This record gives sequence, C-alpha cells and structure tokens, in this order.
Amino acid sequence: MSKVTLEDISAVLDVSKNTVSKALRGAPGVSEELREKIVKLATDMGYKKVLQNKKTINKITIICRQSFFADVTFWPQVFYGIGHYANEKNIKLSIENIDETKEDKSETFSSITSHPSDGYIIVGTISDVLLKRIKETNIPVVVVDHFSENIECDYINSSSKTGIYKAIKYLCQNHHKNIGFINNSISAYSFIERYEAYLKYMKEFNLTVSNDFLWLDAVYIETEYYKNKINSTKKLKNFPTAWVCVNDTTAITFINALYEMGIKVPDDVSVIGFDNISELLNPGLTTIDVPKQAMGEKALEQLIYRAENSQVPYTNIILSTQLVERNSVKKL
Repeated sequence: MSKVTLEDISAVLDVSKNTVSKALRGAPGVSEELREKIVKLATDMGYKKVLQNKKTINKITIICRQSFFADVTFWPQVFYGIGHYANEKNIKLSIENIDETKEDKSETFSSITSHPSDGYIIVGTISDVLLKRIKETNIPVVVVDHFSENIECDYINSSSKTGIYKAIKYLCQNHHKNIGFINNSISAYSFIERYEAYLKYMKEFNLTVSNDFLWLDAVYIETEYYKNKINSTKKLKNFPTAWVCVNDTTAITFINALYEMGIKVPDDVSVIGFDNISELLNPGLTTIDVPKQAMGEKALEQLIYRAENSQVPYTNIILSTQLVERNSVKKL
C-alpha cells in the first residue's frame, strides 16, 4: 500500500493541502469542526504523522481582570500555584490584565493575541464573547474558577456545592435551625453555585428558607448595608442564629457590622464563611477551604495535557472543599 499523503486527505474532503496541514499541526485558521474531520480521516487512512503533531508548551499567558489583580487574598494563591508549576516545568509566564469595561472590544482581544503564546490560562470571570474569541484561536485554553455552558473548553473549579453542604450540616450538628444566607452583588459563577446549593441543602435538611434572611446584594468593606438589614429584621422571631456567607470577605464585613451594633460572634450570632482567606480574624472564622494553589497548579497541568491531547473531550475538573472549624460558630 502506498504512503498516505496530505494530498490524499485533501482530495477526500475537497479542501486544500494547506488546510489539511494546518489542521494536523493545530495551527490557527481552521474551524474546530473541520479540524476534527481532518484528524479523524487522517487517522482512519493511516497517516503516520497525526499522533506526532503535539503542541509543546514553552510560554503561556495568564488572562485576568484588573480588579482581580487588586485582590490580596484569594487570587494571589491561584497565581502562585500556576507560577510554582510553571517553574518546575521551565515554562515562561506572561500576564494580560484586562479592563472589564472593554472586555468585549476588539482591542482587548488584539492585545491578548499580539504576542506569541502556547496556551492561555484564564483566571476568574470572563465574558462569553471574549472567551469564544480566545478559543477560536485554536491555542489551548483552560479557565479557572469560572464556567460557561456556552463555551466548550477545559475548566478548573472547586466544589461549591459540597462546601455549602458541609457548612449547613455543621450548623445543624450544632443545633442551628434558623440559618440565613448572605450573597454578594458581584456576579460570579461560584457565588451562583453557592446560593443554589444553600437552597438545595436547606430543603434536604428540612430547614425553612425565609426571604427576609436572603441578603443577595451585599457589599465589601462598608458595613452600612448589613446594619440596615439587621435593624429591619432583628426583631423578627425567626431571626437566624447562624449565617452562611458566600465568601470570607463578605463574612468579615458582616461580622464587623455586628460588632459595631454590639452583637457578639459567636455568643449572639454564628457565622460561616467560604474560601479560607481569614486565618488572622478574631474570633477565628469557621469557613470552607478552597484549594486555591492546587487550582492554579491543576490549570497548568491540564493546559499541558490539552496541548498534547487536542482530541480528548473537554473536562470540568472539580477540586474538593473542606470545612475548617474555628471559633465563629456556637453550639446551642
């Protein structure tokens, strides 16, 4: 049997030899659908170079909103995980911080693609418009702490649902029945998951959810929001003995508001956070630990795997979360 050539493959699909070559090399300029057809046909025809066309990761770009870079608690540990693993693998890093207000503009995408990169790691929330453009470059991409049903690619997340389950179970074990939930006005995939998990597991534990104690648009730092909410609801007979907060920053601001009103934690009110960024808080905040460094490491590990295995189905890797018991929950 004669050796299969690029011309043979291009003739079957009625595309150019150059298009076949691009598809097999993983080069941009070929749609994902056509690329899959070409690779499958080449494999079926016995073309010998299909499995040799693996991309090598030597330099990657971390893409993140500017506001996340300003954070000094959660995101730096994710970045450290990426950097630590990159150092082990001798991979160079560059960072592209994007202006959220210009995220969908062509200038943002042009800036990202203006310098060569073997792969992209997107950290945190990103619009579907920009994520779609990045994916269409056919350069490997992994997204950390975000998920979109509209864009198929590799995602790395932590188990928000399991974390909320553990929080509510722990409060039940400490005999709390009236449990409120405080969400943040910032829109994030993990925040939505945690709220939905709260509703789900409150029902499973046969606990009543009161709309009076679903505070879904809280803010950071400023305590006025919380004090207004407390003043308008504290005289209700079912005012919660315990609260689950969507993250530690929200929990800390809530606790500060309680202290300003002379309400003690955990003597008067119990509080559980999420993320485990507040080890120095007094009293120590009981929270759900998110493996932030491991998420960063896993993101780069998956990016390398994706570069070498472009035809493997995409995955959403969920890392486990753990309850960290400190001193902000009282046993009734």
